[in-house]
Amino acid sequence: MRSGSRVAAHLILGTREEPFLAAMLDSIADAAGMLLVNDNARGESPHAATLDASRFGKEDRIVIDRTPFTGFAAARNVCLEMHARNEAGDWVMFVDADEVHGQPIAALARHLSHVPGDYDFVDAYTWHFFGSFEYYTSIERRMMFFRFDPQVRWEGDVHERLTGLSGKRVALPYVYGHYGHTLEPRRHAEKGRHYSSLGAPGEVLPEERLGDFDVAEYFSPVYPRLLKFVGKHPPAALKTLDFLAPHLRKEHELTKEIVNLQHVSVKVRNALRRCNYEVRWRSRFMEPLSRRLMSA
Repeated sequence: MRSGSRVAAHLILGTREEPFLAAMLDSIADAAGMLLVNDNARGESPHAATLDASRFGKEDRIVIDRTPFTGFAAARNVCLEMHARNEAGDWVMFVDADEVHGQPIAALARHLSHVPGDYDFVDAYTWHFFGSFEYYTSIERRMMFFRFDPQVRWEGDVHERLTGLSGKRVALPYVYGHYGHTLEPRRHAEKGRHYSSLGAPGEVLPEERLGDFDVAEYFSPVYPRLLKFVGKHPPAALKTLDFLAPHLRKEHELTKEIVNLQHVSVKVRNALRRCNYEVRWRSRFMEPLSRRLMSA
């Protein structure tokens, strides 16, 4: 890092390929001084080439552990242990392989040195794209950075929770992209089965139906919540989006067709939801600390 607090990104990877991994790594290369990876893929990792080709790999700023997966908290705790052993810095950047940041992230990471000592968390917001690169379900607040402390631990096999920090939170008026639900529907169904096996509630698709199921029916609870995306995707994501679009055309066209058939009452309700999301994240500009961190 050129200035400000030192930051290390923590990433866990599993057995299946991650189409947005290269884009994600590119988007945070100037934000994190080090990348700590728990690659728990069984056998030969499908991620090795992508990690090596990233700036983190080329610049020798990456540490990889191959501890087998037993739960999400355990996997993330491996990264915390790596952070301590490598004295990786004051802050942890929380990242997933299907998220891509925008250009402001590098400056935001440098500005962490301006965060008051009684604040332990810096949050932002994510577009949750679904079934297409043109629609999203929501803009949700998301933990982006947290202070490293040797006492910090993750708990819970699924939907893990961070414990050991009691400082205040600040949310920044910054939004980045989450693309995990834009890929093949089967991938979504398999993820649901995996989470269920770890104790997450909810119905899942039986294994025998994974190869052939009614996508419109499966996603019917989600389609009425889809909002048209009118912003700009993070520049680091564009190459990946262009590559994936032809392979996902059938699924993405289905999403567009269903959304276009929404009843007028659904469209009105979603217009109000869109305004609410915009107000929620943009209103952070009104908070003095958020404004200072954005322009420090």
